Amino acid sequence: MKLLLHACCADCTIKTIRSIKDEVTLFYYNPNIHPRAEYQSRLAAIKKIAAENKIKLIIPDWKPTEYFGAVKNDKNRCKNCWNLRIRMTADYAKNNGFEQFSTTLLSSKYQNRKIIKKMAQKIGKEYGVKFLEVKDIDREIKTSGFYKQFFCGCCYSLSERFEEKYGKTN
Repeated sequence: MKLLLHACCADCTIKTIRSIKDEVTLFYYNPNIHPRAEYQSRLAAIKKIAAENKIKLIIPDWKPTEYFGAVKNDKNRCKNCWNLRIRMTADYAKNNGFEQFSTTLLSSKYQNRKIIKKMAQKIGKEYGVKFLEVKDIDREIKTSGFYKQFFCGCCYSLSERFEEKYGKTN
């Protein structure tokens, strides 16, 4: 089956594609990633993974306004961000002949797998495209040779990681 896989970063992508048997196309839609240099670093790593594994890569325009419009700096910003990216993936899958879609967010230690799975299943039903839950992801596998990040990607999580490391600066 043709699978459209939303890819958030190289590390999560490697861990996910090792568990998939179907024909995969990567979909790098991440308007949440900030700053632009971070987005570009992750994209370069994704391009490397796609080339090494001979996987097609689709890269929609980076439009941070889509992300900020969806999250509005509220307490549900993570859920709203996941919803935005999963919806865009399901929409692209539906309109481009993919039989199913999934997301590498399920492999990330920075994300809530249970909520993402439930959300993606619901969105898949709305769009009429099957959501594939990749179950056998080895989250502990050591990966190397490409850029790795220390936060989910958004400016809020970057700030939170710095606060965890250095304490709040008021």
